[in-house]
Amino acid sequence: MKSKAKRDLGLTILFLIVVIILLAIADAKFDSYKKQILSLMAIYGIMAVSLNLVNGITGVFSLGHAGFILLGAYTSALLTIPPDQKAMIFIIAPPSPLIANLHTDFLTATIIAGLVAAFGAFIIGFPVLRLSGDYLAIASLGFSEVLRILALNLQSVTNGSLGLKGLPNYTNIWWSWGWLFVTIVFIVSLVKSSYGRALLAIRDNSIAAEAMGINVFKHTLLSFVISGFFAGISGALYAHWLTTIDPRI
Repeated sequence: MKSKAKRDLGLTILFLIVVIILLAIADAKFDSYKKQILSLMAIYGIMAVSLNLVNGITGVFSLGHAGFILLGAYTSALLTIPPDQKAMIFIIAPPSPLIANLHTDFLTATIIAGLVAAFGAFIIGFPVLRLSGDYLAIASLGFSEVLRILALNLQSVTNGSLGLKGLPNYTNIWWSWGWLFVTIVFIVSLVKSSYGRALLAIRDNSIAAEAMGINVFKHTLLSFVISGFFAGISGALYAHWLTTIDPRI
């Protein structure tokens, strides 16, 4: 077992070194369009891996992922736009005093975006995950639509239908692929842990898992929250890749 673990670690490190070298070559040789595509690939990868934690590993059919991406995108945007620029962007209504002077660096904003999305996942997941099957899917989709409508109407926070323009173009190959690596490592480590095995048991047979002493609701809710966190991260990266967001995107 130890030799297998050492071999897996060695292969992982070797693969990581190769990826870093390839990304460095791409960053140096590719034009801006190709680099943008590479960044977008990684962002979509984060979205897919985080969604797979709930829909694939836990076996919960959720359609609310877009709502968590929205939360992450708006949170990061509001934290990285300079206060003087906010005053010019908010045309329909002046920015709320709660957000008018908020400003931080991109890394901090991205992490906070993930935490806000995770909190949103907890609030939504607490009632929704008591349902199952198609009912859960419809309810999660409904909550996601509620978030979109809120973003459309909270004009002093989101600038309504006009959205937020002129976001700093922070997202590049290193930010996007770095976060993809963190996401994959975290999810893989999670699946290999006792908690991950409990999630797989819930996916295969939730009744049998509960009979074995696994708290199905608690484990499912936690996977929903973790998935929401990384969805928020992807939303933050996407917002600063696109440099503009609005509820219709």
